[in-house]
Amino acid sequence: MTGQKLDSLDQWDEKTQRVHKSHPNAARLNNFLLTELAKANDKALEMETHGQTSAKAVKISLKPIEETKVYFQDFAKKYLDEQKAIGNYDIYKTEITRLKKFYAFLKDEKIAFEDISVDLIHRYIGFLRVSKKFQYDKTKPGKPLSERTIVNHLVIIRTLFNKAISANVVTKDYYPFGEKGKISIKFPESIKIGLEQSEIKKLEDLDLKELPAIYNDARNVWLIEFYFAGMRVTDCLLLKWIDFQNGRLYYRMSKNGEPGSVKIPKKAQKIIKQYKSQANNINNKHGLVFPYLQDLGSLDDRLAVRKKISYTNKRLNKAMVTLMKMIGSTKNASQHKARHSFAQRAEEKEIHPKVLQKMYRHESILTTMKYQSNFSFKKADEAIDAVLDF
Repeated sequence: MTGQKLDSLDQWDEKTQRVHKSHPNAARLNNFLLTELAKANDKALEMETHGQTSAKAVKISLKPIEETKVYFQDFAKKYLDEQKAIGNYDIYKTEITRLKKFYAFLKDEKIAFEDISVDLIHRYIGFLRVSKKFQYDKTKPGKPLSERTIVNHLVIIRTLFNKAISANVVTKDYYPFGEKGKISIKFPESIKIGLEQSEIKKLEDLDLKELPAIYNDARNVWLIEFYFAGMRVTDCLLLKWIDFQNGRLYYRMSKNGEPGSVKIPKKAQKIIKQYKSQANNINNKHGLVFPYLQDLGSLDDRLAVRKKISYTNKRLNKAMVTLMKMIGSTKNASQHKARHSFAQRAEEKEIHPKVLQKMYRHESILTTMKYQSNFSFKKADEAIDAVLDF
């Protein structure tokens, strides 16, 4: 009836109708039995008022747990289908990859939420620590998963567990995360390194006329993101000509929906002018500044848009690897690094966090201060110089 099993009848106290204290999960199981008994008593009282007092009627009304058990894999599939349906391509693509790793650990055997224990999660963490990153070139050894990647693999399990609790699929009693003696998830601080002024200047000055257009576009998209206070690549690729009014750029940030505007710097005007001349010579049905989403039937199809942006971002990042080699730098200059580079320059110039909060469109000043702390080295550098000044 309860779906719970003991390894031996010796673990059951017939007199008290309880699990012996010698059982490692005695307290948990006995609390579970008391809860289920209370439910049965409540149901019996409720049914007695309606003239239904037979044990069989009570049993049917309670529904055996085993019959209503929801498997983690089935619940996860519904979640992924929902993300895909609402157009969250990045979430769908990322989480399906992480869940495949969990299923590989389970050897593709279905598991109920109740069976995802602290011990199982600990064993899964061990499995992740010896796992390797996906490698297209099978002749090269795969790299171990980073601590941040391991945490991300745990977060999707926690997310689905929380959703399952909210949906009354499983009770909080089985929640393996958070409390003392359970799994504590802490995000390791990532190292954020932007490009220096000299490197950005070299990117600006590169002569790319002899290279395919993707290299010029990759450089220009990166610079536009940098010039407009660390704009994200999604917002940059969705920029429309109508967003430029009265010497300013007006756009709503896709990540949080926050509206705002920023002046158009002269450096940005030069790039915008280049694409304006191109827009007059192509079928610019969506009115976009950059051409990579023009072939989409509609920008209202969120899934198609996000999928195309993800693909384009990979192409642009690959081109940036070549450009960084051309300027003699080994730094990672992915499109997102434009945001880090702006933040680094802002910290060097001691821009007030209140100003940056508005530019970044953070809801809380604490978010801005924490983000900028990744690039705050001046005081520490001065302290080292002071201590070693002998």
